Amino acid sequence: MASLPHAPPQASSAIPSSITDFQADMLRAVAEHTASANSLWAPVWNKEGVLIDFRYLYVNPAAARYLNHTNEELAGQLVSSFNAAFHESGHAAMFANVYTTGVAIRQEILHPSRYRWIDMSVSRVGDVLLMSFYDIHDRYEASLRLQQQAELLQRVVNHSPSGMMLLEAIRDENNVVVDFKYLITNELNAKMTGYTVEDMTGSTISALFPGYQTLDLFETLVHVVESGETIENSFNYDRYGVKGTFDGYYIRQGDGVLFTFVNVTRLSEQQQLLTQMNRELLHSNESLQQFAYIASHDLQEPLRKVQSFSKMLAEQYADQLEGNGIDMLARVQSSARRMSELIRDLLNYARLTTEKEPPVAVDLNTIIGESLTDLDVRIQETQPTIQIDSLPIVHGRAVQLRQLFQNLLGNALKFQPPGQQPMIAVTCQPANPANLPADLPHKRTYWQIDVRDNGIGFHQQYTDRIFEVFQRLHGKNKFAGTGVGLAVCRRVAQTHGGTICATSKLGEGATFSVFLPK
Repeated sequence: MASLPHAPPQASSAIPSSITDFQADMLRAVAEHTASANSLWAPVWNKEGVLIDFRYLYVNPAAARYLNHTNEELAGQLVSSFNAAFHESGHAAMFANVYTTGVAIRQEILHPSRYRWIDMSVSRVGDVLLMSFYDIHDRYEASLRLQQQAELLQRVVNHSPSGMMLLEAIRDENNVVVDFKYLITNELNAKMTGYTVEDMTGSTISALFPGYQTLDLFETLVHVVESGETIENSFNYDRYGVKGTFDGYYIRQGDGVLFTFVNVTRLSEQQQLLTQMNRELLHSNESLQQFAYIASHDLQEPLRKVQSFSKMLAEQYADQLEGNGIDMLARVQSSARRMSELIRDLLNYARLTTEKEPPVAVDLNTIIGESLTDLDVRIQETQPTIQIDSLPIVHGRAVQLRQLFQNLLGNALKFQPPGQQPMIAVTCQPANPANLPADLPHKRTYWQIDVRDNGIGFHQQYTDRIFEVFQRLHGKNKFAGTGVGLAVCRRVAQTHGGTICATSKLGEGATFSVFLPK
């Protein structure tokens, strides 16, 4: 604590005796009714002449309310007795320094006992210390929140992937906008232009980029500030070392413009590439359609002639052919027939991607019925047991859905052990979202339609393979087919926004689950 070179003075009265009673009354009235908390403190000295504490001489009503004690309760009491942290907080030394030096202070501090922010003024008046303060805690906290929000906003602005600038219009004597000044800009914009944020802030655009008023950008800024219209546009820019394609957003702010932009050069290049790829894909689809026409006409015609002439040879010249010759003709006929079936199946598969038929409401009960009718010959031969649940109406293409279910039902009838009566069950239920295949968007709802059979089945490890084109698990001599049917099923399900999967064990049948959107 401060040490004085002279003996400690005696405490004096709060109001010097030299002033008149009228003046004293006025001073008391001011002190009693002011909004600030005022108190007078008398110094307390130890035997060595060191200022070690203060005593309350007087507190006004505002101070009494803040300290929760009356003037009568506080008068004559040590300040430290009402403030446990008076010495540890450093406030005692600070107040002693004001008293001994006579240099007044004013600062914002956290009240050590109330833990609220106050605006405090401390000065020496005669032989006493005048302590005056008022509570600014709410204002201080609000100001702190605003500062934190401003700092957060500045961080957002500085780290935004968009270039940002707040521009103020500069007008001539005729109130015509002739330029703009940077009020705020972020680091991305500054970095792109080759300047710093400090260089740009407060500068006019023309000072940094002479002649920019000839650009469309300047016209857009003027239009926005004059009309108040908010504008979004895309523009190519190649000036002042900046080159690229940008999306701009302009909104009037006061007598200026908030201008933000995003560099979309890479996206623009990707869009151009995508456009080119789409053109190539369209050309590829046209080629595919041409192939489909050739497959359905030009390729099938030679095969029909091969089949026809080989049949004529077998019928008309059988007695002239040896056993090997008859066998060779049979092989030719069989190969031509398989080739015709393969071309037909490939044609059906190709048409799935070029189908122009618009989707409509399709009753799957009708589809299953038509599929069974198409399989009537095989059904008559195998005499299966078939159970079918009531099926829903879905949105799709009837021809394709009939292909899907006809292939599934046909396989259930075909892939059977010799002599076994086929059993087929078609069931339907809303799909459990927790059990949906991974390739389906889980935000939609689906029907799950299961086609279950008692056939030869297959190892589960081949589940993905069976849906590929030309993939067969059995030789063509054992089970007829081209290896395209299940690939068609998967393509149909996918073009309808769904999918298909299978579960099976060898020798225990198989279940094919079709998922279609509700």
